[in-house]
Amino acid sequence: QPAERNYHIFYQLCSKAFPEYHEISLIESDPSKYFYVSQGMLTIDNVDDAEEMRLTDEAFDILGFTKDEKINLFKCTASIMHFGNSQWKQRPREEQAETDGTEECEKVAHLLGVEAADLIKGLLKPRIKVGNEYVNKGQNKDQVINSIGALSKSIYFRVFTWLVDRVNVTLDVKAKRQYFIGVLDIAG
Repeated sequence: QPAERNYHIFYQLCSKAFPEYHEISLIESDPSKYFYVSQGMLTIDNVDDAEEMRLTDEAFDILGFTKDEKINLFKCTASIMHFGNSQWKQRPREEQAETDGTEECEKVAHLLGVEAADLIKGLLKPRIKVGNEYVNKGQNKDQVINSIGALSKSIYFRVFTWLVDRVNVTLDVKAKRQYFIGVLDIAG
């Protein structure tokens, strides 16, 4: 939707609040340079992404997050941004995709702590089980792009789940609990 934004952390991370996070995450401050981030509104009236980023960072500090935890969270977030910029092309007369430049995949691999060649191979020719054997299956361009979308969603889900678990551990109290269900509906 053109009037919507992606996850706010993407825009906060691109803000100029913490330039050191740009260097660590291999990102630039212009969110329009990232395909996944630029699919909707880049700015929202009355929202200062730099101030929101400072508040997010401060909240992590208050909750006792270590510097490494924050950096790893931002690196995983940035890896999604770079994944969206990776380029692929279809080999002529073949059902096989290939990279159209490896720079973005190299950034993703670096941020996630994996070998770039292994990441690219896993996207282009994933190892699947057929019967009792494992084989490498060639992927066409659309399949690679779908795999990247699925991986990006999975990374975000795992980061978010880790974040919720980490906050719950910090806020856990041993007192008797009162349980309730609350519903919040936010327009937009």
